Amino acid sequence: MMKNQMSMQDQFLNRVRRDKIRVAVELVTGIKLEGEIVSFDNFSLILRGEGDQLVYKHAISTISAGKKLESLEK
Repeated sequence: MMKNQMSMQDQFLNRVRRDKIRVAVELVTGIKLEGEIVSFDNFSLILRGEGDQLVYKHAISTISAGKKLESLEK
């Protein structure tokens, strides 16, 4: 039986959500948002900064963690 592996994206998002690590989210338009990811699904995430924002993943270019993360499983 194959092991159900989590995608790199889900591992990263789970880590920053669980550990309440602040992130910088850069959108494809160049706008930068900052806050903590409190929830996510296949299509969007909730970013808590100055209020809560629903951000669609297709609009995201880059997510940067505010601190170095221990290695994620490959």
